[in-house]
Amino acid sequence: RVKARVQRLEHRRPVEKVGQEEHTASEAASNNPQGVEDSSQTKPTPYTEEEEDVIAAMGGKTHHKQRRREMGYLGDSTLREIATDYSVPVSYLADVLCMWGVLPPIQIDDVPLGDMVTGEQAFAILEAVNSLDVGALNDRYSNTSLRQLCFEYDIDLQDAFSMVMKEGWSLPFGVETCLRVE
Repeated sequence: RVKARVQRLEHRRPVEKVGQEEHTASEAASNNPQGVEDSSQTKPTPYTEEEEDVIAAMGGKTHHKQRRREMGYLGDSTLREIATDYSVPVSYLADVLCMWGVLPPIQIDDVPLGDMVTGEQAFAILEAVNSLDVGALNDRYSNTSLRQLCFEYDIDLQDAFSMVMKEGWSLPFGVETCLRVE
């Protein structure tokens, strides 16, 4: 323990060296405007050499750049993009998400599918849009929203909304949702 503590104390920088190192670091930054680190410089560490070896052996010393998925996966697409690409109603996609527990209002233009559901669920949507009859899906939804129906049939919007909530119907887009024909 004593040896490890002595080694740790040796690795600490004295106060007068801090100012010199900061000055050297600012000069290096001005010589390297892109901010690329020089691998020949080592950063001071509070760990002993043994502790550093253990950390490195466990993979803690490897620095990975931010890993992003490749573009083109279904999870990277918004609901509107999926609806357009596969010619399915966006109301169908939003209904499925509500059944899976995504809380309304569903964002169809801003949020990628992968941020709303798991990978398995995204794959299930992919299977569905490739195997279901698109014509039947389009026929399943009305072309008018709840708000438009209330206006057309002179129904109070609050009464219609209360009835929909009482029946347990999902309204992924609020009163702008196109209801199922059933």
